Amino acid sequence: MTRRHRPSGAGRGAGLVLAALLSAASPASADPADDLGGGTEFGVNFKPLDTRLDATRKAVSITKPSLDAPRYYRLRLKVTNPDRAPWTVVIRATGGQVLSTFDERETACEDVNGCWTVRLPSAAPRVQFETASPTAVAEVPEALYMPDRAQRTFYSAMPNSQVERLSALQPPTDRLRRLHDLADHLGLFIGSGPTPDGQRTVNWCCSGVRLTRDLFLTNWHCGAAAGMPDGAYWTTGPKPRACRSGIVDLSYDGDPVGREYGCQTVAYVDKHLDAAVLRLARLSDGPALTPPLRPLSLGAPGEPASGAELQVFHHPACEAKSVTRACSVAAAAVPGWSDPSRTSEFSHLCTTERGSSGGPVFDAAGRLVGLHHQGVDPARGPGNFAVRIADLVDAIAAADPSLHAEITGATAVPAVPEAAPTAPVDNNPAPAAPAAPVGP
Repeated sequence: MTRRHRPSGAGRGAGLVLAALLSAASPASADPADDLGGGTEFGVNFKPLDTRLDATRKAVSITKPSLDAPRYYRLRLKVTNPDRAPWTVVIRATGGQVLSTFDERETACEDVNGCWTVRLPSAAPRVQFETASPTAVAEVPEALYMPDRAQRTFYSAMPNSQVERLSALQPPTDRLRRLHDLADHLGLFIGSGPTPDGQRTVNWCCSGVRLTRDLFLTNWHCGAAAGMPDGAYWTTGPKPRACRSGIVDLSYDGDPVGREYGCQTVAYVDKHLDAAVLRLARLSDGPALTPPLRPLSLGAPGEPASGAELQVFHHPACEAKSVTRACSVAAAAVPGWSDPSRTSEFSHLCTTERGSSGGPVFDAAGRLVGLHHQGVDPARGPGNFAVRIADLVDAIAAADPSLHAEITGATAVPAVPEAAPTAPVDNNPAPAAPAAPVGP
């Protein structure tokens, strides 16, 4: 989810709205400028009709939305099983191929929130439920239709800088292989939540970076739909809304199969630095979480310097993994968007787009030096804007030494001595803070 100040004139309507919500949902606004351009709406959240399954009604096909063929679907499955009886769910493609399976051992599916499936590459998936219990019931209370990309996008373009899709880069040189190694840390975050008027549910996308085996860093402003009050964004603790409904895909790169994970908890929140650290968890039918092939190397305090070469990895317009490279730092020290007394940001001349928020910014040596979070804002000076990673690492160290040690112990920075576990820290300021940034 990227936020951008609403420009005047022709650029004003350059937000992103994919389509109307389906099945008992109100239509989305036709003019994305109505919500200040503040959302990379991506996909359609809908409630499938009449999906209740039991021992007598054993199968249902998920009705295809009246839109173009999807890149994939994702379904939320919920099983009510008061007698703790055995059950099995099989999800099939229209041709009969098995896409996913669950059974009573997947206790998350019996949780109040149910469990999400991984990607289902089928135009009309069919859900089958088998149980001998007269009290066990399965349903699909929610589904996501996901297209190839968001529509009506708007680049925050910089001179002599272009976005390249990683899977299209050829030939496979050593330099390109190093790019792929860095891109392994990039993830696509897909959030879901209500609009400010409470009339509909929307989805949005952001970029982010995996710091350790299960810690994922993205922007604070990716925690709720545009226009929501501060309290609706990331909060620490067990399963806040944005965490509960969020999905992180670590291999959204044109592949037919994803490495998707759910959000278990929010480990750290800092609105001033526009940052949220999520702890990931395996989906019921998804792959296990394994450490990155190569650990991240973090930038030192004061980096990057003005004029330094950069490369931004991101999901522009919610597309597959992309990179903007051979661009540079415009200004090395920029006042923070929320707290101008702290020069915690730098500006850069790398082209981004809605959906790029949270994208990792690396220097030429492959060190993580920034977290992209805002597009062009003439009031703040030329370029796009990123939070300096060294400032964020220092803030985490001051607020939660244990989390800091966990992050730096898995990266190329000396670890802080292990401290006793502490409760997750929420650094959100009082509600009087300014509105979230708007930009790619």
